[in-house]
Amino acid sequence: MGCPKCGGTGFIDRGGVLELCACRYEGVNLQKYLNIPVRFINSEFENYIPVSPSQRRALEVCLHYAQEFDPKSGKGLSLIGPPQMGKTHLAVAVLKYVYRQKRIRGFFFDTKDLFYRLRQYSDISQEKYHKLMRLVLNTPLLVLDDLGSERLSDWRIEVLSHIISHRYNFLKSTIITTNYSLLRQGEEVAKALEERLSPAIVGKIYQMNELIDMSYEELKK
Repeated sequence: MGCPKCGGTGFIDRGGVLELCACRYEGVNLQKYLNIPVRFINSEFENYIPVSPSQRRALEVCLHYAQEFDPKSGKGLSLIGPPQMGKTHLAVAVLKYVYRQKRIRGFFFDTKDLFYRLRQYSDISQEKYHKLMRLVLNTPLLVLDDLGSERLSDWRIEVLSHIISHRYNFLKSTIITTNYSLLRQGEEVAKALEERLSPAIVGKIYQMNELIDMSYEELKK
């Protein structure tokens, strides 16, 4: 039976202005349940405001992806572009939509924080380390936010390679946000994940994910 306030849609029409219905949050603390940072807990498709063609396309692609999400497909998204373009906002919106509409629980991780926690657990508790790693490897939908911004030691590259390879091989969907391009481009070698990680890791990301390029350039015209 649907919610009497919104009819099961999750939204209430206030004279042409859509508001989130309280039923979408009843019984579940989405911040903790999906591991969403406090800053982004209110991020929704409905309050993402695109101001450039690439942002409008990113919104369309992410919404369609969330609506058609199939946990057996292994398909993901890579949102690439400079800061302040709304990449994390859209990634969180996908995560929340998939949970609400399809009852599929995913997890959000800032990549730096994930590595910090894995390193900490590896030093104090193998049980905690393996529990967190199993979660990261096997959750149906994983968000790896700000990939490549962390200092990439050999250990971190090895762990990331393991995560990406496992999710690639076992068809687990992954959403990646990054300020870096995937491939080397001319003199911008240091700004490419291919250089910071490895061609093997980036090759799998290319095969797993649809690329969404978000840029400042249109805003400068």
